[in-house]
Amino acid sequence: MLIVFAAAICLSAFLLFLVQPMIAKMILPQLGGTPAVWNTCMVFFQAILLAGYSYAHLLTGRFHLRRQVVVHVLVLLLPLAVLPVGLAFQWTASQSGAPITWLLWLLTLSIGLPFFALSTTAPLLQRWFSHLQHSLASDPYVLYAASNFGSMVALLGYPTLIEPNLSLHGRGWLSQSQLWSGGYALLIMLIGAAGWGAWSVGLQIQEPNGPRAAALSPASSGPDLRTLIRWVLWAFVPSSLMLGATSYVTLNIAAIPLLWIIPLVLYLLSFILVFAKWPTALHGVMCQVLPVLLALLVFMMATDSFSIPFGVRIVVHLLTLFVVALVCHGELARRRPATEHLTAFYLAMSVGGVLGGIFNALVAPALFKSTSEYQIALVVAGLLLPKSIRESRRTLTEQSATSASEGNRNYRRDIAWVLSIGAWTGGLTWLTQGMAAAAEGNSATQWLDILIYGAPLILCYLLRSRPLVFGLGLAVLLLVAELPSASSHTVLLHQERTFFGVLKVKLDRNLGIHRLVHGNTNHGAQWLDPEKRGEPMTYFHRKGPVGDLFRALQGSTTPTHVAVTGLGAGTLAAYTQAGQSLTYYEIDPAVVTIALDPRFFTYCDDAKRRGVDLQIVVGDGRLNMAQAPDGQYDLVFLDAFSSDSLPVHLITREAFELYLRKLSGDGVIAVNVSNRYLDIAPVLGNLAEELHLTGLHRHDDKDEDLVPGKYASHWIVMAKQRDRVGALLEDAQWEPIPKSPSLGIWTDNFSNVLSVFDWTS
Repeated sequence: MLIVFAAAICLSAFLLFLVQPMIAKMILPQLGGTPAVWNTCMVFFQAILLAGYSYAHLLTGRFHLRRQVVVHVLVLLLPLAVLPVGLAFQWTASQSGAPITWLLWLLTLSIGLPFFALSTTAPLLQRWFSHLQHSLASDPYVLYAASNFGSMVALLGYPTLIEPNLSLHGRGWLSQSQLWSGGYALLIMLIGAAGWGAWSVGLQIQEPNGPRAAALSPASSGPDLRTLIRWVLWAFVPSSLMLGATSYVTLNIAAIPLLWIIPLVLYLLSFILVFAKWPTALHGVMCQVLPVLLALLVFMMATDSFSIPFGVRIVVHLLTLFVVALVCHGELARRRPATEHLTAFYLAMSVGGVLGGIFNALVAPALFKSTSEYQIALVVAGLLLPKSIRESRRTLTEQSATSASEGNRNYRRDIAWVLSIGAWTGGLTWLTQGMAAAAEGNSATQWLDILIYGAPLILCYLLRSRPLVFGLGLAVLLLVAELPSASSHTVLLHQERTFFGVLKVKLDRNLGIHRLVHGNTNHGAQWLDPEKRGEPMTYFHRKGPVGDLFRALQGSTTPTHVAVTGLGAGTLAAYTQAGQSLTYYEIDPAVVTIALDPRFFTYCDDAKRRGVDLQIVVGDGRLNMAQAPDGQYDLVFLDAFSSDSLPVHLITREAFELYLRKLSGDGVIAVNVSNRYLDIAPVLGNLAEELHLTGLHRHDDKDEDLVPGKYASHWIVMAKQRDRVGALLEDAQWEPIPKSPSLGIWTDNFSNVLSVFDWTS
């Protein structure tokens, strides 16, 4: 029976975590991908998981085993009415006012019922297994490792095996949604077999707390409030940190889509390890390693004078998350209760997990203008730093015997240490501002950072046995690092956080420009000098591919109606003249506000004054462009980015068929594929061949360091008529788009991001 139970739990977790990327991919054509989309989905999944664990707790606490099996099989049959998996309704631009509310509602109607049924499996089957006459029945928590193993297989298998080979929908069974439905049917049979097995051995309990239940396991009192709070906190910190690391790393270090899945895999791996007989000695090692990693990570986040490769930075962030999860989940595993309180234990864990998700996805965006929830989770991890489990019992006894007055003295001493750290760091930062400006860019700055931040962090580490000093010390250092410096050549003029990310407007004193930054990616810049402010900058420079395109379309072929997906700072408006119309499609209302604010950027206002008919449509570019009349545009720019990544739903065959319908007979499509991690060009090369378009591309990285304000860029141009881009055909810098038959044709049902990832970047 162990195999049946393990297989059912593993398959349930596999289906549970397989449906997450499946439904996210179905939503993608309706709402561009950002870390907030993933985090909102995670809140939904955690909330339904909490509901499933609550159901398991109530079911096992109030019904006989026989009735539990019957009721649960009926619950498992209900989702068959809504299969195969698909979206319950289609989203339109008019519904974009509250993306989080809309997304949660869509997820509830689309997969709420099957996800709920799956979420009940792990605690319920472990509780049933505890009634069997098996050597592991007294400790069924080991089956939790099987659950998380199934989850990891799904998360790792989807981008590597399932997504590249199977479409989302299709005829017959060879599609993701149909095969998932088949897996769910198999799961019903496995759970039915497990229930029948527990039933058939004769261990049918008349009442959950009756004589038979008492004979099965020794009586034990339920967990007290303090224990429940600890369970919740130990589950809260890794959950919050996992989501926080996802947002922080993808927005501030590298906007690599694959990084969305790695934190969740590490999070699940920690569960597998600690609930699979994790050795006590290894747990002790992790407790000793954790403060080292926290101190190192805080130093990296507080300083920017050290040129640490982004790969090393990512590894430190992910390694810290993994060790925090191992320590917190290890504490949970070491303090797991007797089997009669198993469902209460999982319920408390689920409460902690969903609170972490709610804090990151719903509360933090409303309270903070940056990803401060990540720093908060790191601080709380420091405050929860467990005492080394290798401490002798004598030491623990002596500590428990400490008088109340001595405890108060220790508390006051801890606060004094924290205040000293703040005075040292804040005072030196203020005193050395001028020195930092003069030494910027050389080793003197690094020594200043070591003095200001390194010395207090060493002190925090030495006092790691006092979690209050360690945790609050980290908080003070992170807070001081966020304070603006009067000596910096970069001044933050504006910052706000939306569903789509953190937006900043910065003044570069050295160059005299304003920049619009989303995460770690520049989305436009403008000169402050009135004589130069009309010149396009960054990826749109006149000496780059965009300048080539507009020169090639001058004269009688000058495009009259232009559409652009992605507003940024409005830089492309610099190319338009009186008599032309320019329509921007921008999904983030905050970007519109910034681009139209003359304190920051004037590209749009200047174009209007020149007589350009400039319109801005708020909402997803693909969905809103579908409302435009066919044949309206002469030139379409695709420049919409989620941080540094072009949303996949904008480059599928269905999307390009839409663009072509909206183009005039001699229309042109230009796509900005500038990206440090993804090579999208062959995907578009395949599409150009499929749709019989003339396609050219130019990868421009020359003069980037010689021409102020010019960025390296990679642009692709597609035209219905070959002679429309004749001037580019004669330019040696423009080449035919590369093709790769192995990539296939990307559609709304099929894409493979992993296949275009640049592993050498």
